Amino acid sequence: MNEESNSNVEAGYDEVSQIEGEGAELEEQSENDSLQIPVSFSGLLSTNKESNLSSRIALLQGQTRPLMPDYSAIVRSSFTPVNERIWEQMIPIAMGTPVSSMFSLNLPSLYTPVNNTAFQEMCKKISQQRTSALESLWKSLGPLFGSGGFSGLNRTLLPPNLVEYADEITASEVYEFGEQEGIPLYLVPRGRTALRLLRAENRAGRRQVLSDCYESLIDDCSAVLEQVNHPAVTNELGFVLEGLGAMRAGYTCSAQALFTVTLDTLISHLYRNQQARKTITNRKRGEDIPDVIDEMAVWKALVSLPIWNAHETFWKDKGDKVPYYYSRHASVHSVSSRQFSKRNCVQVLMLVTSLIGYADRIVRESD
Repeated sequence: MNEESNSNVEAGYDEVSQIEGEGAELEEQSENDSLQIPVSFSGLLSTNKESNLSSRIALLQGQTRPLMPDYSAIVRSSFTPVNERIWEQMIPIAMGTPVSSMFSLNLPSLYTPVNNTAFQEMCKKISQQRTSALESLWKSLGPLFGSGGFSGLNRTLLPPNLVEYADEITASEVYEFGEQEGIPLYLVPRGRTALRLLRAENRAGRRQVLSDCYESLIDDCSAVLEQVNHPAVTNELGFVLEGLGAMRAGYTCSAQALFTVTLDTLISHLYRNQQARKTITNRKRGEDIPDVIDEMAVWKALVSLPIWNAHETFWKDKGDKVPYYYSRHASVHSVSSRQFSKRNCVQVLMLVTSLIGYADRIVRESD
């Protein structure tokens, strides 16, 4: 990327917003949270919803915590067969409920007897209430885990387009794929194509899949975009559809350029906090997944990880060679036949489709 500093990337995004007359409005938003969004996207990045259960036992949990063993360790031990990455992604869900091992507890038996009848009665009552609450919790989690145990959890965590392939694809595989590749697997592509991408041995193999499935990938993206109709994203949707038309007419270079700037616009809307946006749009080679993504819920991370990978830093003035694989920075700062290609065009179409589809679904659910 022909960048003098990280601030140049931010300047690029601000220019996109100013062209649409939105720059001043975007920067007026508060940046207290890691991710800020406009009113039209209210609830888009919010994942934790308080339940009646968590509200009832929140006070009880705080009062009894000093008396309790480390149930977090017990839970982690109980879930040893479950992939570590999936368990980490389930932590935000568990945070709203009492962390326990899902079996009845007799609190007085855990401690040295106290010759205080009132205290013993209180402990007994706490134990009964906690057991009752956990039984209710376990019943409510039944549909999540299903009769198949891990398979039920896996099916729940997989994105909608991959659920039918739950016996062949795991949420862990999808997440690990997102960690290393700028190709999304959320909403697009169809399951068979996703399976081929996951089974490919290396980047060259994955890019070959993009070539082999070029037409079906366009159809997959088109099918998702046809379902997008929320006013909050229709402006960006119009540009994506125009790029899709150019792509089908054979003007892939024009389409790739339009998809790239539309991706910039969507990112400036969804990642309003400047520091968070800078993290997403500046992927240094060899760096670990940033905390802002690592702390996201599963589906949100599946959308953000490939975008982060597609923003790998590119320094033309430092001698970086223009990559063959899709690079947002190389597309913007070093136009060449190496970067502009049918494969890269369909890849950035997938990125934009996945992001705009996610935004549409979350906003509609929050209405």
